[in-house]
Amino acid sequence: MCSNPESYLPGAEAVAVCSLPCEASCDYAPPTAVITVLADDVTVLACGCGGEDELRALCTPKAAFEALDRVRGGWDALLRRFELSSGAEAFDAYMNTWAVYQCVAGRLDARASLYQSGGAIGFRDQLQDAVNMLLISPAYARERIIDCCRHQYTEGDVMHWWHRHPEGDRGVRTRCSDDLLWLVWALCEYTEKTGDYAICDDETLYITSDPLAPNERDRYETPRRADERASVLAHAQTALERCIARGFGAHGLPRIGRGDWNDALDEVGGESVWLAWFLASNAARFAVLLDHLGREGAARFARCAEKAAQAADKAWTGRWYARGYFASGEVLGGEERIDSVAQSWAVLSGALPDSNRPGIAVDSAVRRLVDRAEDLVRLFTPPYSPDERPCPGYIASYGEGFRENGGQYTHGAIWLAMACLRLGRAEDGWDILSMLLPENHDLRRYGAEPFVIAADVYAAPGHEGEAGWTGTPALPGGTSAADGVLRRGDDATAIWSSCRAGWMSFTARRWSRSCGASAKFSASALRQLPGAGLSARGRGASGRHLRAHGAAAARPRHARRPAAAAVCGQRARKAP
Repeated sequence: MCSNPESYLPGAEAVAVCSLPCEASCDYAPPTAVITVLADDVTVLACGCGGEDELRALCTPKAAFEALDRVRGGWDALLRRFELSSGAEAFDAYMNTWAVYQCVAGRLDARASLYQSGGAIGFRDQLQDAVNMLLISPAYARERIIDCCRHQYTEGDVMHWWHRHPEGDRGVRTRCSDDLLWLVWALCEYTEKTGDYAICDDETLYITSDPLAPNERDRYETPRRADERASVLAHAQTALERCIARGFGAHGLPRIGRGDWNDALDEVGGESVWLAWFLASNAARFAVLLDHLGREGAARFARCAEKAAQAADKAWTGRWYARGYFASGEVLGGEERIDSVAQSWAVLSGALPDSNRPGIAVDSAVRRLVDRAEDLVRLFTPPYSPDERPCPGYIASYGEGFRENGGQYTHGAIWLAMACLRLGRAEDGWDILSMLLPENHDLRRYGAEPFVIAADVYAAPGHEGEAGWTGTPALPGGTSAADGVLRRGDDATAIWSSCRAGWMSFTARRWSRSCGASAKFSASALRQLPGAGLSARGRGASGRHLRAHGAAAARPRHARRPAAAAVCGQRARKAP
């Protein structure tokens, strides 16, 4: 038994119990524990910060094996809630096992991995992690949305990250411009996909502290609980109002603050095109939510969405969208630098349904950023150099081609894949997703665990294809990409546009406690549907067409959405 008086939780004790006699020692710099055991055929070692009696109860072989069976049973039950069969063995294996495990175990529960063991809860990251588990269980998203409301300041901004503490959670108040909008995004995703609008009326308290002074970039603090209580809907509206109140620049785009989704762009001081797309998407969806609930304000947010989209569209360079503008008015990155997130979200925002520019922008991103020779997808190109002026921020301190500075940042790569699938560019979308899988890399060069997706992969000369840190990327974009296909429901033309050439069938099942429904579509049935050759923006086939052509789907009578959907997948076999 040992304890560290300087730990984050003074008094917490680490306990190690063994079924056989053992010796143990520990140190704190670096943190190490050495346990020496003369092992038998079956030896049980139980470690943790629980009570000694609890650990001793696990310390017999019988109790240990029973506990192991319970753990395995719990994971099996969770993983069975979603099943994908595409014929792409590596992709299926990842989606059916490691994607969920990596998200739940690494992101939502432990918030730690071999490369990053901070244990903090990130506002934007964990909302995305939890929402992208909606195919598995809505409970993760519901809990995370409400907890994030508890970490919103009365002014509308939010804690960037925090650690739980019995004397009050401790974290940072920042000037990041996008964090607060992820609450709006999460609420819209949750209500649209689950039909659980009751969450909008759940109430939580705000937090409060002195606003950041003009000379403060950020502040690590323990905020106080405010006396003001509001509904989840009001918390989301406060976030949206705060983003709007921060103002817009000379180009009509929202101000970037000390970074948007890319924290490393912390010295731009101007405007963000990506943030404009994100604001347009969230304001439009929130307007729909307000209208659905019969609340006031929908028209004003719809107008805000339209203005943000119009301003973002004016950042068109002729081949793609600029990433943003410095405070001086100069284009962020210059005219020849293309950043994938500004192109992907031109599509994902749905803000310009009648324009061909988002499609052209994604086409440019695929051609310039997808490196098929090295199987990686750059976040942008060219990278920033240390002597670049104006300096965009600490991103320039990374080596060129590493991490966010022109390497593969997997989060952004998944967004690009989703945009391709949304446009009906199935081959590009699935190629990008395949590039993210460790099995499709030379593992000797990749150098990381072969069963989890890396948060970043290097593109620097001489280091192409080397993995950065793993285990805790905002990874469930992988399940989000699958959901981007699944959520199309009865629109068989849109489903068909997401299938790779040569696929015969693709089965996806999402099991729900209420009905346990599933569905399956075959490529041959989908090909016969009216408009099957059209893109995702073409005519959709109705559920009537699906049933007429043999694509059966079980659907509860009162379900708002299909309880399950299925799309395309096993490759056609060559004739003998």
